[in-house]
Amino acid sequence: MRAARRRRTAGDAGFRPPLVLLGPRGGDLALRDVVRELEAGGALSPGARIAAITAGWRDREANEGLIDPRLANRVVDLELYRRSDRIAEADAELARAHRETRERLGALRRAYNLRLHGLIEAHRRLAELRGDASVLRTERGEALEAIRRLDARHLDRVVEIRSEFERRMSPPERDAVRSQRREVDARLEDTEAIVLEGGHVGNLLSRLRLFGGRKLLDGRTVIGRSAGAMVLTERVVLFHDRPPWGEGHPEVFDAGLGMARGLVALPHASARLALDDRTRAARLAARFSPDSCVLLDPGHRIDRAGDGWSVGGGVERLDATGRSVPFPAAA
Repeated sequence: MRAARRRRTAGDAGFRPPLVLLGPRGGDLALRDVVRELEAGGALSPGARIAAITAGWRDREANEGLIDPRLANRVVDLELYRRSDRIAEADAELARAHRETRERLGALRRAYNLRLHGLIEAHRRLAELRGDASVLRTERGEALEAIRRLDARHLDRVVEIRSEFERRMSPPERDAVRSQRREVDARLEDTEAIVLEGGHVGNLLSRLRLFGGRKLLDGRTVIGRSAGAMVLTERVVLFHDRPPWGEGHPEVFDAGLGMARGLVALPHASARLALDDRTRAARLAARFSPDSCVLLDPGHRIDRAGDGWSVGGGVERLDATGRSVPFPAAA
């Protein structure tokens, strides 16, 4: 009953439940501390049940103690990864169509990265070129716009391929999916919050979509950690400037759920981005402007506040010059 009252309040006109983005595990910010603050502020009832989505952990999904052992008796794991496996076992046609779609998306991603590498290399070399400043400024601007156009087109194509699969197969109407969704709905019934844990962002996002996407989260307090924060944004960007296999470039991966607007979440940014290379960092900021590229390191927290964001100390974003500067809070 308590959770039902909270959900009705969340549906009132003009009211939005809290949305919290967390950096990766580590630092001095534990999930229990976030929950306690939300309880103290009245967003959650004391001792409220919390649903967990840990599909990004894949086979480790069942280990609820990994979330925060001190909250274990309050956590209800929705087990979306395991449930998606059961759907695949029960519906071979849907599983086959999903594999084919994944293969199409893989081919698209390889083509995108091939083109992206060439455009970024051209932009990098133009940045090093010496000559008439006004001429080169125009050329560099056009090179950047070529990257932005490719990013936008790629995202459109990803959405198009996924939408084609959804129109053709209508997953919500299939018996295996409906059965698992009913079980998830039953587990959600007495919960007030949902925690999205990190891990493999692609697995997390695809399982969320299979079980309703944003509709699964609406009406409850949502806390997204690391990859869980990434999927809540409008577009998911993968990044690692110095991977073991050589130089890397940030790439648009997919559309997110669109709950966290106006920012690109970059977990483990200090470890994965070459922040000492101002040209690279400035290019990253410019590619996704006007959205803010937010550096989410361990211990960082951002809360939705009106139409903006309230942040704790230490959260930074990339500015137009490639510097790391404080991420602004809401007015």
